[in-house]
Amino acid sequence: MATTQAESGLLHGVTARSVVIALVGAAILGVVTPYSDLFLRGTWIAACHLPIGAFLLFVILAAVVNAVLRALGRRLALSRAELLVAYCVMLAGAGIPSFGLTEYVMPTLAGAFYFQTPENNWVATFFRYIPQWFVPVDLRAYPGYAGASPGWVHGLYAHLPHFMQPAPPRIITQFYEGLPAADALSFGQLVARVPWGAWLVPIIAWTCLAYLMFYLLLCVSVILRKQWVERERLTFPLVQLPLEIAGREGRDTAVAPFFRNRLMWLGFSIPMLIHSLNSLHVYFPAVPGLPVVQDLGQYFRTPPWNQIGIFVLWVHFSVIGFTFLLPTDLSFSLWFFYFFYKAQGILAAAHGYQITYVPNYPVPTYAAMQMLGAFFALFAGMMYGARAHLRDAWRNTAALWRGTATVDDRAEPLSYRAAVLGGAAAILLLSTMCQLAGLNFLIAVLVFVIFLITAVVLARFVAEGGLLFIQAPFRPSDVMITAVGTQALGTPNLTVLAYLERATSMFDLRGFLLPFLMDIWRIGDAARLAKRRLLPMLGLGILVATVTSYATLLLLAYRHGAINMEPWFAIWSPSQPWEVLKSYVQSPVQPKLANVELIGVGAAVMWALFWMRLQFVGWPFHPIGYAMGPSWPMIQLWFSILVGWLLKGLLLRLGGMRAYQVARPGFLGMVLGEFTAAGVWIIIDSITGLRGHHFFLT
Repeated sequence: MATTQAESGLLHGVTARSVVIALVGAAILGVVTPYSDLFLRGTWIAACHLPIGAFLLFVILAAVVNAVLRALGRRLALSRAELLVAYCVMLAGAGIPSFGLTEYVMPTLAGAFYFQTPENNWVATFFRYIPQWFVPVDLRAYPGYAGASPGWVHGLYAHLPHFMQPAPPRIITQFYEGLPAADALSFGQLVARVPWGAWLVPIIAWTCLAYLMFYLLLCVSVILRKQWVERERLTFPLVQLPLEIAGREGRDTAVAPFFRNRLMWLGFSIPMLIHSLNSLHVYFPAVPGLPVVQDLGQYFRTPPWNQIGIFVLWVHFSVIGFTFLLPTDLSFSLWFFYFFYKAQGILAAAHGYQITYVPNYPVPTYAAMQMLGAFFALFAGMMYGARAHLRDAWRNTAALWRGTATVDDRAEPLSYRAAVLGGAAAILLLSTMCQLAGLNFLIAVLVFVIFLITAVVLARFVAEGGLLFIQAPFRPSDVMITAVGTQALGTPNLTVLAYLERATSMFDLRGFLLPFLMDIWRIGDAARLAKRRLLPMLGLGILVATVTSYATLLLLAYRHGAINMEPWFAIWSPSQPWEVLKSYVQSPVQPKLANVELIGVGAAVMWALFWMRLQFVGWPFHPIGYAMGPSWPMIQLWFSILVGWLLKGLLLRLGGMRAYQVARPGFLGMVLGEFTAAGVWIIIDSITGLRGHHFFLT
């Protein structure tokens, strides 16, 4: 590929060996992630936006493998650009085997059929609205199935080979309970017995949907990159540690200076020792443990204090480390507003209000609706602040008809024209596929617009707030139900939405692609990588992670039975959508004016926080803190953020910026120490066969 003028002076890094290393890493993650998450039921290695699996592979590559290569000969060593290319490709694929796709999509396709019973009567309630091409089982085996479009779907299936036809219900039973005498099968026999063909059509269909969503997020990341990276200069805290580990280009040293810092190793040792001590306690109860989790809710059992909800003190050393990198007003606001929402619930209960919760989320409705309003206001504020840049992107798109681009975008991963038109085409294609499944086209368009707004706001939380773990306590369907109720949507639409939101991770965005892409572009700028050369490699990494994780999950399920694996992915999550759907059918939800008013309150508070921040220097409340609210991430992270805020504040007060700079490697070392502890004990657990040993993020 010829080098463009815009790429001159960039370090390509996309060499044959960096690509091979990256794709091998993506394949390893595709196998190890489902094995660790599902079979071992251990620490989830892709449950955040600095995924443990990809990060540790990068550390091994940079600190061990590259040091050996350099010792054998300077020319053999990987350059900084090659190391970061490998990391970026692994980062793009890291979430796919877990929350980003695989561990949600397959159990969701099987769960409704395994967990249906005569008592819950799911078959009569919604089975007739399930599209055949959504699932591997032949829906004609269930009484009363009519299907969204059974005629043309089964007509298409008639032209496929027999092994690709929908299978009898035993395909679901065997997925959850394992093949008969599966333990006695050799690996080759197991591969031959897995019903790959019946899964092929639904997996291709859902992969097409997922990849269109990925492409939509890619287009959005291209449009936002310059605004966030160059104009607003967001800090991107999660990329700072990988950049430190990669070292500096041109330095003739075996390892980066980061690894020679004594404070870094002091910070590293704290979580490594504590987690190792607690892990030894799991193996040998006589070894004393040092608990890092404490349920505080047990001390608030009497009304109205019992409405405080889930209240847990959870020590995450990596979160303390990243909080140290944040502005103190942001870290203060994150924990302050967590308690602000808790106080609202206590006051409401004291005045006789009944506290309700959003279906499938541990977040009170009053808080979720305020957060929703804050999301809308934050998105509008970001778009208004980026109006000049968005105008440039649109002018380049309009140049398709005028013939002349107004802004040089050749250094972007895609041209602005391709990003704008490609994003619009992705939404139309996604909506068309959903319409073929039985979802109203306009509802589908609205779903993807709401998803896009949520995705951009959550990505901002990662890029600016350095949050390892993000989640919104509402789905697009929750937004629409608040406005029009369930009866206006109807059971056919709600059935397709139940599949769509769960299988494509709209329900749980902790592993979705947009924050990864924004971090990758930031790394690309810091390391002067040619992003257009990097982009196809990211696609290959995603493809490799997808294929290997699909195969691994099916082999694990048909060998061991999904019912024996991680309960969240295999049991609870595949059951939740259908329990909620049945409740909607039996007890329709009406539009709630009070919830709409709370959305307005959330938007108003967010705009007030924006205005006060602009008007008063030193205003202590950051809008992101209010928008994060009492969500599931904050339930886990609030205490660690509070500790990080306190430590940074004390250091700045006592020693100023010099003390901060000196201490910074120590706090980054805490991140490395906690992640290394997770990786070490996953390896030990896999050797010993211990299952259920989990100590980082749930």
